[in-house]
Amino acid sequence: MFCPKGFRSDDTFENYTEDARSHNDVAVLPPQISTTSVQEAAVSPVTPSLSRLHPDTRLWASGAAQGGAWTSQAPVPGATSPDAPALTVFQHDLHMAWRAEDSTDSIWFSSTGDGETWETPWNLPYVGTSEQPALCAVNETLYLAWKGAGREQNIYWSTSADGHKWEDQQILGGAETSRSPSLVAFHGVLRAFWRGGEHLITSNQNLYLSVRGETGWSAPIVLPGMASVESPAVAVLGDTLYLAHRGTKAPLDNDKWIRLWSSGNGVAWTSRANPAEAYTDLAPALAADNGTLHLVWKSASGPEIWYSPFDGDQTWQPPARVAAFETACSPALCDFRPTAGTSEVFLAWRGSTL
Repeated sequence: MFCPKGFRSDDTFENYTEDARSHNDVAVLPPQISTTSVQEAAVSPVTPSLSRLHPDTRLWASGAAQGGAWTSQAPVPGATSPDAPALTVFQHDLHMAWRAEDSTDSIWFSSTGDGETWETPWNLPYVGTSEQPALCAVNETLYLAWKGAGREQNIYWSTSADGHKWEDQQILGGAETSRSPSLVAFHGVLRAFWRGGEHLITSNQNLYLSVRGETGWSAPIVLPGMASVESPAVAVLGDTLYLAHRGTKAPLDNDKWIRLWSSGNGVAWTSRANPAEAYTDLAPALAADNGTLHLVWKSASGPEIWYSPFDGDQTWQPPARVAAFETACSPALCDFRPTAGTSEVFLAWRGSTL
Protein backbone atom coordinates (compact mmCIF):
# COMPACT_ATOMS: atom_id res chain seq x y z
CA MET A 1 0.00 0.00 0.00
CA PHE A 2 1.19 3.49 -0.81
CA CYS A 3 1.84 5.66 2.28
CA PRO A 4 2.18 9.44 2.10
CA LYS A 5 4.49 11.49 4.30
CA GLY A 6 3.58 10.91 7.92
CA PHE A 7 1.19 8.05 7.09
CA ARG A 8 2.18 4.58 8.27
CA SER A 9 0.73 1.39 6.87
CA ASP A 10 -0.79 0.59 10.30
CA ASP A 11 -2.41 4.03 10.66
CA THR A 12 -6.04 4.63 9.86
CA PHE A 13 -7.05 7.15 7.25
CA GLU A 14 -8.89 9.03 10.00
CA ASN A 15 -5.64 9.43 11.95
CA TYR A 16 -3.89 10.75 8.87
CA THR A 17 -6.76 13.14 8.20
CA GLU A 18 -6.63 14.43 11.77
CA ASP A 19 -2.86 14.88 11.49
CA ALA A 20 -3.29 16.77 8.25
CA ARG A 21 -5.79 19.13 9.91
CA SER A 22 -3.28 19.84 12.66
CA HIS A 23 -0.97 21.19 9.98
CA ASN A 24 -3.66 23.44 8.50
CA ASP A 25 -4.16 20.93 5.70
CA VAL A 26 -7.15 18.83 4.75
CA ALA A 27 -6.83 15.31 3.42
CA VAL A 28 -9.52 15.13 0.78
CA LEU A 29 -9.69 13.61 -2.65
CA PRO A 30 -9.03 15.91 -5.62
CA PRO A 31 -12.22 17.30 -7.13
CA GLN A 32 -13.32 15.93 -10.48
CA ILE A 33 -13.47 18.57 -13.18
CA SER A 34 -15.75 17.95 -16.11
CA THR A 35 -14.56 18.31 -19.66
CA THR A 36 -17.45 20.66 -20.33
CA SER A 37 -16.48 23.07 -17.55
CA VAL A 38 -12.85 23.15 -18.69
CA GLN A 39 -13.86 23.81 -22.28
CA GLU A 40 -16.22 26.56 -21.19
CA ALA A 41 -13.47 28.12 -19.06
CA ALA A 42 -11.22 28.19 -22.11
CA VAL A 43 -13.55 30.53 -23.95
CA SER A 44 -15.22 32.44 -21.12
CA PRO A 45 -14.42 36.15 -21.20
CA VAL A 46 -12.53 37.60 -18.24
CA THR A 47 -12.34 41.30 -17.55
CA PRO A 48 -8.81 42.74 -17.63
CA SER A 49 -9.17 44.06 -14.08
CA LEU A 50 -9.57 40.51 -12.77
CA SER A 51 -6.92 38.77 -14.86
CA ARG A 52 -4.09 39.45 -12.42
CA LEU A 53 -6.13 38.08 -9.51
CA HIS A 54 -7.03 34.67 -10.92
CA PRO A 55 -4.25 32.19 -11.74
CA ASP A 56 -4.91 29.84 -14.62
CA THR A 57 -4.11 26.43 -13.11
CA ARG A 58 -5.26 24.46 -16.14
CA LEU A 59 -2.72 22.30 -17.93
CA TRP A 60 -2.34 23.07 -21.62
CA ALA A 61 -0.86 21.08 -24.48
CA SER A 62 0.27 21.68 -28.05
CA GLY A 63 1.91 19.44 -30.64
CA ALA A 64 3.86 20.45 -33.75
CA ALA A 65 5.75 18.60 -36.47
CA GLN A 66 8.70 20.89 -35.81
CA GLY A 67 9.89 22.50 -32.60
CA GLY A 68 8.90 26.14 -32.40
CA ALA A 69 5.94 25.66 -34.75
CA TRP A 70 3.38 25.41 -31.97
CA THR A 71 0.40 27.58 -32.84
CA SER A 72 -2.73 25.99 -31.37
CA GLN A 73 -3.29 25.13 -27.73
CA ALA A 74 -5.95 23.19 -25.85
CA PRO A 75 -6.50 22.46 -22.15
CA VAL A 76 -6.20 18.85 -21.01
CA PRO A 77 -9.72 18.04 -19.72
CA GLY A 78 -9.87 17.73 -15.95
CA ALA A 79 -6.19 18.59 -15.44
CA THR A 80 -5.34 21.45 -13.06
CA SER A 81 -2.22 21.88 -10.96
CA PRO A 82 -0.15 24.44 -9.04
CA ASP A 83 2.93 23.11 -10.87
CA ALA A 84 4.13 21.96 -14.26
CA PRO A 85 3.19 18.54 -15.66
CA ALA A 86 5.50 15.69 -16.71
CA LEU A 87 5.41 13.97 -20.11
CA THR A 88 6.68 10.70 -21.57
CA VAL A 89 5.73 8.19 -24.26
CA PHE A 90 4.76 4.71 -23.06
CA GLN A 91 3.26 1.90 -25.17
CA HIS A 92 2.76 4.33 -28.08
CA ASP A 93 0.66 6.77 -25.99
CA LEU A 94 1.68 10.11 -24.56
CA HIS A 95 1.34 10.05 -20.77
CA MET A 96 1.05 13.10 -18.53
CA ALA A 97 1.42 13.27 -14.74
CA TRP A 98 0.80 16.22 -12.45
CA ARG A 99 0.43 17.28 -8.83
CA ALA A 100 -3.15 17.78 -7.62
CA GLU A 101 -4.31 21.34 -7.15
CA ASP A 102 -5.94 20.63 -3.79
CA SER A 103 -4.36 20.00 -0.40
CA THR A 104 -3.91 16.25 -0.92
CA ASP A 105 -0.89 16.94 -3.17
CA SER A 106 -1.62 13.58 -4.82
CA ILE A 107 -0.44 12.64 -8.32
CA TRP A 108 -2.82 12.43 -11.27
CA PHE A 109 -2.48 11.02 -14.76
CA SER A 110 -3.96 11.13 -18.22
CA SER A 111 -2.87 9.83 -21.62
CA THR A 112 -3.60 10.33 -25.31
CA GLY A 113 -3.01 8.30 -28.43
CA ASP A 114 -3.50 11.10 -30.94
CA GLY A 115 -2.40 14.19 -29.00
CA GLU A 116 -5.94 15.56 -28.98
CA THR A 117 -8.29 13.21 -27.11
CA TRP A 118 -7.26 12.62 -23.51
CA GLU A 119 -8.43 9.88 -21.15
CA THR A 120 -10.40 10.82 -18.04
CA PRO A 121 -7.78 11.56 -15.36
CA TRP A 122 -6.97 8.93 -12.73
CA ASN A 123 -4.85 9.25 -9.62
CA LEU A 124 -2.27 7.41 -7.57
CA PRO A 125 -3.68 7.16 -4.02
CA TYR A 126 -1.80 7.61 -0.76
CA VAL A 127 1.18 9.48 -2.19
CA GLY A 128 1.92 13.18 -2.12
CA THR A 129 4.35 15.66 -3.63
CA SER A 130 5.01 19.39 -3.40
CA GLU A 131 6.63 19.55 -6.85
CA GLN A 132 6.26 18.46 -10.45
CA PRO A 133 6.59 14.64 -10.78
CA ALA A 134 8.81 12.89 -13.34
CA LEU A 135 7.96 10.14 -15.84
CA CYS A 136 10.11 7.86 -18.01
CA ALA A 137 9.55 4.61 -19.91
CA VAL A 138 12.21 1.90 -20.08
CA ASN A 139 11.27 -1.05 -22.27
CA GLU A 140 7.84 -2.20 -21.05
CA THR A 141 7.96 -0.44 -17.69
CA LEU A 142 6.78 3.07 -16.85
CA TYR A 143 8.67 4.79 -14.03
CA LEU A 144 7.41 7.61 -11.84
CA ALA A 145 9.56 9.63 -9.43
CA TRP A 146 8.61 12.46 -7.12
CA LYS A 147 9.76 14.56 -4.18
CA GLY A 148 7.90 14.01 -0.92
CA ALA A 149 5.07 16.29 0.17
CA GLY A 150 5.56 19.47 2.15
CA ARG A 151 9.02 19.88 3.64
CA GLU A 152 9.96 16.25 3.15
CA GLN A 153 12.91 15.98 0.75
CA ASN A 154 13.10 12.24 0.05
CA ILE A 155 12.74 11.08 -3.55
CA TYR A 156 10.16 8.34 -4.06
CA TRP A 157 9.68 6.13 -7.09
CA SER A 158 7.30 3.50 -8.43
CA THR A 159 6.72 1.39 -11.54
CA SER A 160 3.74 0.39 -13.64
CA ALA A 161 3.19 -2.11 -16.45
CA ASP A 162 0.17 -0.28 -17.86
CA GLY A 163 0.28 3.30 -16.55
CA HIS A 164 -2.74 2.72 -14.31
CA LYS A 165 -1.75 0.20 -11.63
CA TRP A 166 1.38 1.15 -9.70
CA GLU A 167 3.66 -0.85 -7.43
CA ASP A 168 4.27 0.23 -3.85
CA GLN A 169 6.31 3.40 -3.54
CA GLN A 170 9.96 3.11 -2.59
CA ILE A 171 12.59 5.62 -1.47
CA LEU A 172 15.61 6.32 -3.65
CA GLY A 173 18.27 5.74 -1.00
CA GLY A 174 20.66 8.58 -0.22
CA ALA A 175 18.80 11.09 -2.38
CA GLU A 176 17.54 14.40 -1.00
CA THR A 177 16.06 17.27 -2.97
CA SER A 178 14.00 20.41 -2.56
CA ARG A 179 12.81 20.29 -6.18
CA SER A 180 11.42 17.71 -8.58
CA PRO A 181 13.67 14.91 -9.85
CA SER A 182 14.27 14.22 -13.55
CA LEU A 183 14.31 10.81 -15.28
CA VAL A 184 15.81 9.65 -18.57
CA ALA A 185 16.58 6.32 -20.27
CA PHE A 186 20.11 6.19 -21.71
CA HIS A 187 21.55 3.06 -23.33
CA GLY A 188 18.49 1.22 -22.03
CA VAL A 189 19.20 2.14 -18.40
CA LEU A 190 17.15 4.48 -16.21
CA ARG A 191 18.93 7.47 -14.71
CA ALA A 192 17.61 9.92 -12.10
CA PHE A 193 18.92 13.47 -11.71
CA TRP A 194 18.16 16.05 -9.03
CA ARG A 195 19.51 19.05 -7.15
CA GLY A 196 20.37 18.86 -3.47
CA GLY A 197 18.19 19.65 -0.50
CA GLU A 198 17.53 22.82 1.45
CA HIS A 199 17.66 23.30 5.18
CA LEU A 200 17.28 26.19 7.58
CA ILE A 201 20.62 27.83 6.86
CA THR A 202 22.03 25.74 4.00
CA SER A 203 21.09 25.22 0.37
CA ASN A 204 22.76 22.36 -1.46
CA GLN A 205 22.49 23.30 -5.13
CA ASN A 206 24.80 20.60 -6.45
CA LEU A 207 23.36 18.30 -9.11
CA TYR A 208 23.28 14.54 -8.53
CA LEU A 209 22.86 11.33 -10.52
CA SER A 210 21.80 7.79 -9.64
CA VAL A 211 21.60 4.84 -12.05
CA ARG A 212 19.02 2.06 -11.81
CA GLY A 213 20.82 -1.27 -12.26
CA GLU A 214 19.85 -4.92 -11.87
CA THR A 215 20.52 -4.79 -8.13
CA GLY A 216 18.91 -1.42 -7.48
CA TRP A 217 19.89 2.26 -7.56
CA SER A 218 23.51 3.30 -7.39
CA ALA A 219 24.73 5.60 -4.63
CA PRO A 220 24.19 9.26 -5.56
CA ILE A 221 26.99 10.78 -7.62
CA VAL A 222 27.79 14.50 -7.58
CA LEU A 223 28.03 15.92 -11.09
CA PRO A 224 31.24 17.99 -11.07
CA GLY A 225 30.93 21.61 -12.11
CA MET A 226 27.13 21.52 -12.23
CA ALA A 227 24.92 23.39 -9.78
CA SER A 228 21.44 24.88 -9.95
CA VAL A 229 18.72 26.23 -7.72
CA GLU A 230 16.19 24.35 -9.88
CA SER A 231 15.80 20.87 -11.36
CA PRO A 232 17.97 19.81 -14.32
CA ALA A 233 16.47 18.82 -17.68
CA VAL A 234 17.73 15.73 -19.51
CA ALA A 235 17.26 14.18 -22.97
CA VAL A 236 19.03 11.76 -25.32
CA LEU A 237 19.97 12.65 -28.89
CA GLY A 238 21.53 9.76 -30.78
CA ASP A 239 24.21 8.24 -28.57
CA THR A 240 24.63 11.35 -26.44
CA LEU A 241 22.99 12.30 -23.16
CA TYR A 242 22.34 16.02 -22.69
CA LEU A 243 21.63 17.98 -19.50
CA ALA A 244 20.49 21.60 -19.24
CA HIS A 245 20.13 23.68 -16.10
CA ARG A 246 19.90 27.28 -14.96
CA GLY A 247 22.46 28.70 -12.53
CA THR A 248 22.58 28.94 -8.77
CA LYS A 249 20.92 31.43 -6.46
CA ALA A 250 22.52 33.24 -3.53
CA PRO A 251 21.55 36.37 -1.56
CA LEU A 252 23.66 38.61 -3.81
CA ASP A 253 23.79 36.49 -6.95
CA ASN A 254 20.88 35.01 -8.93
CA ASP A 255 22.37 33.29 -11.99
CA LYS A 256 19.49 32.62 -14.40
CA TRP A 257 21.50 31.68 -17.49
CA ILE A 258 20.90 28.24 -18.99
CA ARG A 259 23.88 25.92 -19.49
CA LEU A 260 24.21 22.75 -21.58
CA TRP A 261 26.30 19.62 -20.89
CA SER A 262 26.71 16.33 -22.74
CA SER A 263 27.99 12.82 -22.02
CA GLY A 264 28.68 9.84 -24.23
CA ASN A 265 28.72 7.34 -21.38
CA GLY A 266 26.70 8.97 -18.60
CA VAL A 267 29.84 9.35 -16.45
CA ALA A 268 32.16 11.94 -18.01
CA TRP A 269 30.54 15.26 -18.89
CA THR A 270 31.54 18.03 -21.30
CA SER A 271 30.41 21.64 -21.20
CA ARG A 272 28.78 22.57 -24.52
CA ALA A 273 27.92 25.80 -26.28
CA ASN A 274 25.22 27.53 -24.24
CA PRO A 275 22.10 28.90 -25.90
CA ALA A 276 22.26 32.62 -26.58
CA GLU A 277 20.10 34.92 -24.48
CA ALA A 278 18.46 32.00 -22.69
CA TYR A 279 17.77 32.75 -19.06
CA THR A 280 15.00 31.63 -16.74
CA ASP A 281 13.93 31.76 -13.11
CA LEU A 282 12.76 28.10 -13.25
CA ALA A 283 13.87 24.76 -14.69
CA PRO A 284 14.17 24.43 -18.48
CA ALA A 285 12.90 21.45 -20.50
CA LEU A 286 14.66 19.32 -23.15
CA ALA A 287 13.55 16.85 -25.83
CA ALA A 288 15.18 15.30 -28.90
CA ASP A 289 13.44 14.70 -32.22
CA ASN A 290 14.61 14.19 -35.82
CA GLY A 291 18.27 14.85 -35.06
CA THR A 292 17.61 18.07 -33.16
CA LEU A 293 17.78 18.90 -29.46
CA HIS A 294 14.88 21.14 -28.43
CA LEU A 295 15.04 23.51 -25.46
CA VAL A 296 12.14 25.45 -23.97
CA TRP A 297 12.00 27.67 -20.90
CA LYS A 298 9.88 30.22 -19.11
CA SER A 299 11.13 33.79 -19.36
CA ALA A 300 12.97 35.08 -16.31
CA SER A 301 11.05 38.36 -16.52
CA GLY A 302 7.53 37.25 -17.41
CA PRO A 303 5.16 34.38 -18.25
CA GLU A 304 6.33 33.94 -21.86
CA ILE A 305 7.64 30.56 -23.10
CA TRP A 306 10.77 30.62 -25.25
CA TYR A 307 12.31 28.04 -27.57
CA SER A 308 15.66 27.34 -29.21
CA PRO A 309 16.89 24.26 -31.16
CA PHE A 310 20.42 22.84 -31.06
CA ASP A 311 22.06 20.77 -33.82
CA GLY A 312 23.91 18.55 -31.35
CA ASP A 313 27.27 20.09 -32.23
CA GLN A 314 27.83 23.80 -31.66
CA THR A 315 24.97 25.68 -33.28
CA TRP A 316 21.95 27.07 -31.47
CA GLN A 317 19.22 28.85 -33.37
CA PRO A 318 18.22 32.28 -31.98
CA PRO A 319 15.56 32.10 -29.25
CA ALA A 320 11.97 32.66 -30.36
CA ARG A 321 8.83 33.10 -28.33
CA VAL A 322 6.38 30.18 -28.48
CA ALA A 323 3.22 31.72 -29.96
CA ALA A 324 1.31 33.63 -27.28
CA PHE A 325 1.53 30.80 -24.74
CA GLU A 326 2.11 31.82 -21.12
CA THR A 327 2.95 29.92 -17.97
CA ALA A 328 3.68 30.51 -14.30
CA CYS A 329 5.79 27.32 -14.09
CA SER A 330 8.39 25.35 -16.00
CA PRO A 331 7.17 23.90 -19.31
CA ALA A 332 7.36 20.20 -20.23
CA LEU A 333 8.58 18.80 -23.56
CA CYS A 334 8.46 15.38 -25.24
CA ASP A 335 8.88 13.84 -28.69
CA PHE A 336 5.73 11.89 -29.64
CA ARG A 337 4.44 10.02 -32.68
CA PRO A 338 0.62 9.93 -32.64
CA THR A 339 -1.17 6.72 -33.56
CA ALA A 340 -1.79 7.94 -37.10
CA GLY A 341 0.63 10.72 -37.87
CA THR A 342 4.18 11.94 -38.09
CA SER A 343 6.57 12.59 -35.24
CA GLU A 344 5.77 15.66 -33.16
CA VAL A 345 7.44 17.74 -30.50
CA PHE A 346 4.83 17.98 -27.78
CA LEU A 347 4.73 20.91 -25.36
CA ALA A 348 2.72 21.07 -22.12
CA TRP A 349 2.50 23.75 -19.46
CA ARG A 350 0.43 25.19 -16.64
CA GLY A 351 -1.38 28.41 -17.41
CA SER A 352 -0.44 31.83 -16.12
CA THR A 353 -3.47 34.02 -15.40
CA LEU A 354 -7.05 34.04 -16.66
